[in-house]
Amino acid sequence: MTDKHLTDDQLLLETDYTSYASSCRDPHITPTNDLVECRRQSGHDDTHATRSGLRAIRWAVPEPHAA
Repeated sequence: MTDKHLTDDQLLLETDYTSYASSCRDPHITPTNDLVECRRQSGHDDTHATRSGLRAIRWAVPEPHAA
């Protein structure tokens, strides 16, 4: 799944069924200063996400820097 418009339910399903070893694990600090890791499938090319209870936490993939 690499659609930029996934619903929370779709993201939660993806994170629930992606093993830790296969997940992206990009770190992110939430607005409440919690450290979370992306649990989407490694290699996704859009929004990072993880589960927080019954909702998804999303954050943007950083833009590549021009040399």
